Amino acid sequence: MSISILDQTGRVSQMKSARWAPPRPAGKPEQAPDQDRASISQAGRDSLEAAEEPSPLERALQNASQEQIQGWMADWSAQHQLEVNWDAAVDPDHSIYAKAYMESLASQLDQCRRTVEAYYQEGHQENLRFSNPYNHLVEKYQYSGSPYFRGDWSEAQRAMAFRQERALLWGGRVALNDPWALASSGGVPSGEAVESAARQAARDVLDGLIAQYKREHGIE
Repeated sequence: MSISILDQTGRVSQMKSARWAPPRPAGKPEQAPDQDRASISQAGRDSLEAAEEPSPLERALQNASQEQIQGWMADWSAQHQLEVNWDAAVDPDHSIYAKAYMESLASQLDQCRRTVEAYYQEGHQENLRFSNPYNHLVEKYQYSGSPYFRGDWSEAQRAMAFRQERALLWGGRVALNDPWALASSGGVPSGEAVESAARQAARDVLDGLIAQYKREHGIE
């Protein structure tokens, strides 16, 4: 039907015609409105069915016994051996390596010290035979008018000898950078050479512990 509404301004507002829905007969169930439907092609259905098929591995596991699976795992483990960190096995906190490293450093420096002291021991004993050992030391290495002056040595060598024999006389520490005293043992070692020897010493200690560990546990 058509509806016209008259407002207070005296104008008529036109509205579109509308229809009321017919009444539903009594006893007839209400029907849901139509919904969109999607269809799957035959190729799509084939793909879905293929995806639902078990894989070759799944089929093998389904048909295998527990013993077979354990055998497969053993074979796989034998072919994919994990590398063992043997250093961590015998020295988990690195304390053994650090101790061996520092002991090697100390040993090398101590060897240098003993070599230097032995080199100047004769001159030191000579000084002690005089009533004033220090004055004799000065005459040997700093006073060219003395009959004991070592003019056959270079100024650098005399300076080093004075320093080293004075250390022995006064109970001090000898210098370890003495090329004359250490010449017989290969000269003054470089810092790199000392550290390399210390690393090798620590490595040797760990290798010995690893070999012992393997023997005790029957590991080839």
